[in-house]
Amino acid sequence: MKAMVLNQYGPDAAFEQADMAAPSAQPGQVIVRVAATSINTVDTMIRQMGKDLPLAPDLPAVLGMWTSPEPLRQWAKA
Repeated sequence: MKAMVLNQYGPDAAFEQADMAAPSAQPGQVIVRVAATSINTVDTMIRQMGKDLPLAPDLPAVLGMWTSPEPLRQWAKA
């Protein structure tokens, strides 16, 4: 799958397109195709301030949790 990845922190850091392994669903989870996503103010703060923020993820990171999803697969309940 394609993702926009942040490989470094800082005001000059840029998101780069990267190929990533497709996720797999566990029981009770759903896999969705993301038609669109966005970067919000918190994402830009993470990019600029990095590990100075307690919620900053390890790098490389995929930010942007607001999505427009399309369900693909769902595990059936046993």
